[in-house]
Amino acid sequence: MPPRVKAERMKARGQEKLTNKLAATRRIAEEKRANAEAKLNEKALRTSEKADYIRRTGHLPSTFSFKLPSLCW
Repeated sequence: MPPRVKAERMKARGQEKLTNKLAATRRIAEEKRANAEAKLNEKALRTSEKADYIRRTGHLPSTFSFKLPSLCW
């Protein structure tokens, strides 16, 4: 087998590996993006439900907590 054919095969194999890696990386990134969006939507829903409760009752829920900035040095 001539060296040129061998080099072409190596090049093709390298390109295929790179393509597979890029596809896997894109898939992982898309999954992470979807998970982050789902978490964000879940938090927004919980916040909305708490706000509705406060509007309805005029009271803070017992599980409601907020953090004040620390004024201590």
